[in-house]
Amino acid sequence: MENYQEMNREDYNGAEGENQGMNNQEIPVAQSPAASGASLLPAKEGDDDELIIKFRKPYVFDGETFTELDLHGLEDLRGRDLTAIEKAFNKTGVSSFVPESTTTYAKIVATKVTGLPAEYFEDLPVGEVEKIKNAVVGFFYKDE
Repeated sequence: MENYQEMNREDYNGAEGENQGMNNQEIPVAQSPAASGASLLPAKEGDDDELIIKFRKPYVFDGETFTELDLHGLEDLRGRDLTAIEKAFNKTGVSSFVPESTTTYAKIVATKVTGLPAEYFEDLPVGEVEKIKNAVVGFFYKDE
């Protein structure tokens, strides 16, 4: 605060609109963190890459321990893949106006993009399945 001077209204609105009380000195302007592009909120874990799902606890499947799931295969999906996923979804008997937002659809997509069997996703804890669903839905609906 040492860069500021106390002044009267008359000093500020001096002759010809000039700032006589400040002798035409520059007035320092404080930058907020948001103005500099910095976030005011702390970074969330996993913000680095939304297609890597980090498990809260290690998950053991077929004798192998998994701590995360890589969904980068989503980036390689093609139209024919979506058709195959939709056919597989329709065979499950699950009905939805927005099938890509269902857990069943997300598990089918994850099976396709990871190469892991459907059974892998059936025994995952619900919290991990929800992370996968959110990543799949987020990928399909992100606006780029």
